[in-house]
Amino acid sequence: MKLETQTEQLISETVTVYGLSPQIGVHALAQTANALAAQGTVFSVCPDITEDEETDTDIKNEDMQDTHETSASVSVQIAYPEYVFKSRIHKIEKLLKKACKKYNINLVAVQASANPAVQVIAVTVTGIAKAPKEEAWNRETARACRDIVFVGHAGMDGMLRITEEKEQELKTRFAPVFMKQIKSYGQQIFAPKEIEVAKAGGAFVVRQVADGGILAALWNLALELNQGLDLDMKKISILQETIEVCEHFRLNPYQMISTGSFLAVTDNGEVLADALNNQGITAAVIGHTTDNNDKILRNGEEMRYIDRPAPDEILKLYSGGMNDGRIKKADTPVSGEA
Repeated sequence: MKLETQTEQLISETVTVYGLSPQIGVHALAQTANALAAQGTVFSVCPDITEDEETDTDIKNEDMQDTHETSASVSVQIAYPEYVFKSRIHKIEKLLKKACKKYNINLVAVQASANPAVQVIAVTVTGIAKAPKEEAWNRETARACRDIVFVGHAGMDGMLRITEEKEQELKTRFAPVFMKQIKSYGQQIFAPKEIEVAKAGGAFVVRQVADGGILAALWNLALELNQGLDLDMKKISILQETIEVCEHFRLNPYQMISTGSFLAVTDNGEVLADALNNQGITAAVIGHTTDNNDKILRNGEEMRYIDRPAPDEILKLYSGGMNDGRIKKADTPVSGEA
């Protein structure tokens, strides 16, 4: 939602993430922050906040107010099943507070309550931020034959969330070094720096890849631009860790949430991709827009059309597929929980 004034716009985004891991609040925050950044909000990262930094478990209103100008303000609502330990809810709050501090986000309030109607924890983050009313990268109407650059890795965020939810199971299949490598990608779900580089490099449309994965994001982009797409699937970056975790659970990584990655539309995709890669940001031109409504996805000699977005594969953690759709109380403890 946007509300424009003469000089700026007020942007609002709401994201809900479901799960049992204490990290789910951070995933919801990242998705909200990336959506705001894609619409013009500038985030300043504090490099001194590390994963090992301790923060207070109890979050009080006076602790969440900052006298410095912040990038955005967020409020958080947590609904959790009655069987979930309160220590896990406190951990969610603690990790949220640390992430907000790192990305200069004002955490206005956190409300948590047990709800007998929910089977898993639901964290809803609502973010509000200001941005310039118009920027060159966001003013122009898309034309055909413009390049589409994919930044990041397909399905990475979903892979991280599956690992957080199913860590004990995955430890029986994969080596410790493999599990450590997966966890190393956790910082990449926040993409304010990458979005700023893309805008500076000539992108005039930036859209994050969220629910439904890269295939849903491409479908929605085509509808927004009122253009067709001609894409090369082999150019879409995907981590080997994501492939193996998804194969283990029989999930499609291209239809799985990819917070931290985004699509950028630009006149010269190779120039933009090079600018991103030169800063250590994975990016590649995956295709271009066309002057028809066809959404073509090529894979070598094969060609298919992108279907309407399907439910995100991550939902199979809780409804069908994995565990036959049943969530048991015995499964709820998470590694590292007190």
